[in-house]
Amino acid sequence: MLINKKLLLATSLVILTTVNVSMANDTVKAPEGSLKLVMQGLLKDTQELTAAMLNEDFTLIATKAGNIADHPKPSMATRMKIMKAMGADMAQFKANDEIVHKAALDIMTNAQQKNIDGVGENYKKMIGGCLSCHSQFKDSVSALFK
Repeated sequence: MLINKKLLLATSLVILTTVNVSMANDTVKAPEGSLKLVMQGLLKDTQELTAAMLNEDFTLIATKAGNIADHPKPSMATRMKIMKAMGADMAQFKANDEIVHKAALDIMTNAQQKNIDGVGENYKKMIGGCLSCHSQFKDSVSALFK
């Protein structure tokens, strides 16, 4: 259990320090319906989820994971712009989102069961989905909105 917590802490620190370069972490509030606003919300919920995990606050873990699983969607205009630009790559973009969604739901279930090891395993899957999407698509999607 202690090793899992140390691994989780180390992984979280790496993730949270690398997100500082993300488009989501700007100090300027993004416009309503923008992808940037959605990403800012996901970043905040992920940071709060990480803190809740380290404190083993299962109620807050479930709440934050629920926020991530059911995050707001960008406006239809924004989604259409992304879909048009991505073409065939849209399937992989959606697959990454599904990984994050399912892992967040599994985190909620683990939290309800007070299973911190399960929370940690699914957190790794969730973050893996985030990082995969960012490494594949962040630059091209960010360029669409400059």
